[in-house]
Amino acid sequence: MQKIFLPVFFLVLGSVWGQGPGKDPVKESAKNQKKQRPLIITATRSGKKAIDLPQASSSLDRDTILFGLQARSLPEALRELPGISVQKTGPAQGSPKIRGQNGFRTLFLIDGIRLNNSIWRSGNVEYWNTVDMYSLRRLEIVRGPSSVLWGSDGVFGTGQGFSIGPGDPSSWKEGFQTQQHLLFRHASAEESFVERFETRGNQGTGFGWHAGITYKDYGTWTAGQGVGSLPYTGYQEADGDFKLVLPLEGKDRLILAGQHVDQKKGPRTHSTVFAKSWRGTTAGSDFSRDIDQKRDLVYLGWRRGGVYDDADTSLTLSYQRFEEEENRVRSNSRRRIQNATVDQLGFLGRHRMEVAGGTLTLGFEAYHEGVDSSFRELNPDQSLRSTRPRGAVADEAVYDQVAFFGLFERPLGEEVTGSLGLRYQYVEADADVVDIPGVSGGPFAPVHRSWNQVVGQASVVWKPEERFRVFGNLAQSFRAPNLSDLTRFDVALSGDQEIPSTDVDPEKFLTLEGGFRFDDGLRRFSFTAFHTWAKDLIQRKPTGNIVGGLTEVTKTNASDGYFVGFEAEGASNLDFMGLDSFEFYSYVDFVSSLVDATDPSDPRRVRPKGLPPIKGQFGLRFLDLVHQRLSAEIFFPWSAGLSASEYNAAEKRNTQRIPPDGLPAYLLMGIRGSYKISEKVRASLSIENIENRDYRILDSGLNEAGTNVIFTIEARF
Repeated sequence: MQKIFLPVFFLVLGSVWGQGPGKDPVKESAKNQKKQRPLIITATRSGKKAIDLPQASSSLDRDTILFGLQARSLPEALRELPGISVQKTGPAQGSPKIRGQNGFRTLFLIDGIRLNNSIWRSGNVEYWNTVDMYSLRRLEIVRGPSSVLWGSDGVFGTGQGFSIGPGDPSSWKEGFQTQQHLLFRHASAEESFVERFETRGNQGTGFGWHAGITYKDYGTWTAGQGVGSLPYTGYQEADGDFKLVLPLEGKDRLILAGQHVDQKKGPRTHSTVFAKSWRGTTAGSDFSRDIDQKRDLVYLGWRRGGVYDDADTSLTLSYQRFEEEENRVRSNSRRRIQNATVDQLGFLGRHRMEVAGGTLTLGFEAYHEGVDSSFRELNPDQSLRSTRPRGAVADEAVYDQVAFFGLFERPLGEEVTGSLGLRYQYVEADADVVDIPGVSGGPFAPVHRSWNQVVGQASVVWKPEERFRVFGNLAQSFRAPNLSDLTRFDVALSGDQEIPSTDVDPEKFLTLEGGFRFDDGLRRFSFTAFHTWAKDLIQRKPTGNIVGGLTEVTKTNASDGYFVGFEAEGASNLDFMGLDSFEFYSYVDFVSSLVDATDPSDPRRVRPKGLPPIKGQFGLRFLDLVHQRLSAEIFFPWSAGLSASEYNAAEKRNTQRIPPDGLPAYLLMGIRGSYKISEKVRASLSIENIENRDYRILDSGLNEAGTNVIFTIEARF
């Protein structure tokens, strides 16, 4: 009955609100919205409409993230985009899988600066969640290769967050201008409370500023009706950000910006005795396992010409510091504390100019990282039991990257635009303190390795008419080994013990993708198909040793393989049914892969670890295009299941996260809406997973939330 009542309720609501000005103004407003859709920068390093890009992409603005989706973290803001599945090892973690891959085979940028660093692990990482989404005004995702423009790691997808600022100087008003924002968010299934305060303004055209602070308190997580409350899942986070903009002569401007994130005691519940079994999953034996994350970023930027995020010329000098500490109490009551600190210096430049009837973008990037790590073990009485000369990665290590790139775009007639890109990159890794005395496979010599890589891409976009595009892209990409590949000594996949592998080489990829798009303002549809050939994949391989009950593994370049799939999304106004204010939408994505197996118990070729099943979402939106005050939606996320017979050997061992009898399919239902109470006050309400179902994203350490009521309100003054 519930499934019938809710759609009817929204249909009636939309029919009432859709009356008034009549049919034509609604359609006109829809067409105007098409014209106002934001330009996407990440795909080509210059602003373009999504319909004109040679790759699949998505863009989310601040209002959509905070008031439409009401997401709890940056990774979860992406979970309703095609081609993305968001894995969570724990409530403080989140790792978006783009086209089935995550970790260091995807790349994240903040205002063009790399978040990825040299200690990122393979597979699931929590580092996207060290970016406070409340400090961003827009998120962009490009699905597919980006190595030519953004370098190593940009293989399966690249995300970029653009930080909030005082706006472009051309929009500033005379005199002293200031505005404050207060935001509050509460979610019932997370027992969470988020508060955000912002202030921004300008002093005439002299200078402008923005500053914000965010506090997040997450309590006990509640899953669906079968599992219920999950103990040991709460944590806290305090964040801050600022940006100062100083206009110079002409269209030059100077930017000073910074971000601070401090996440305390993010639990990895699945490896502790507090974990609850679901469909045969096993609880861990740790008494506690917390991770503290800190990230600080400050940069000085100079921009000339263009618009705010898309200057014709830019130079950026950045400093970023990452601090990570794992505090783990094992079943014998001994406490293990591992620390890692990365200090990253970056210097970036880009220039765009008109040449030979086209646009040439040239640039360079240089990053220097210094890494320190430590390990100590304490007795139950907290006295020191032992230390190691290093932590999870090598101590006193250095990782350097230098690159030069170019992209030339030019019309090839009235209907076709083509582009060619090229990148040269040099990577060097130096690690002095690698060896761990007493570890099998050692001793491990210091690492002094370097690699050179040249990659290219060619793209074409055909525009037979204003509403329709056909595109194709052939691109090389690569991933240079990082310090985690070369020197890691730590537990992996809950049941493996990884040891250093100092002789691995870069991974190489070639992607062919193509598709089409249609958008007339009232209806839009896009389809992208891709095939990625992978060579020299760095995979974990069992050594044959069992250490402390764990399977010992090390990295190797023993795998080649392929990834193939598609993403389709569309939406249509229901004007043809007389429901001008309604839009039906849907998306579906699929990825399949086979790679050479590295585990002797697997067949010759296997499905890679953590590859998600086919999934999608459909829903019905009410669009108040005329009054611009109310939005409402009923939505249905779904996913196919995964049979246990499809698991590879690593997944079969990972019983803390992956149900041994297979991962069940799911179909969920939710409703949400947002209303502008006044020009200065806006509120949103969502009810997710209305039927309180138990379900889990593949490779996650806990089930997703059960019925979750989320409320957000913001006031401006």
